Amino acid sequence: MKRKALSIILLSIGAVIGGMIFNFQEFLMGSPANAKNLIVTFLYIASWVLVLVIGTRMKSRRVLTYGSIFWVITLFLAVVTIYVNVTGASADWALPFAILLLGQWYGINFFAGSFLAASIIIAVISLAFSATAIILRRSLK
Repeated sequence: MKRKALSIILLSIGAVIGGMIFNFQEFLMGSPANAKNLIVTFLYIASWVLVLVIGTRMKSRRVLTYGSIFWVITLFLAVVTIYVNVTGASADWALPFAILLLGQWYGINFFAGSFLAASIIIAVISLAFSATAIILRRSLK
């Protein structure tokens, strides 16, 4: 069981790294999002849905705890980016984490009219994923 949980966690890490690699160029340069970015974002979301579904079916509290923590951190970073966009404040400390965890979401900019709107969408989706992971984890007691 621990081996299966580890493989599911590795799947999610692969999704994070893959999404970061495929969206990095446009994310770094601030180029307009294209269809590739959108596909990467959708695949990223689908892989996380798969991780939570498999973690629940396996009744793996470890996978769901990991998912909960991951999504709370992603939610925090999305809220920080909203704060920075609204106030113009500086959050240089968050830049490495934003590169690691928010680049996968660059496809959202395909639909969003601004970076602020994209950050709000990411925050809402992250809130939904974190709440889902926490509820699923609690249901396994």
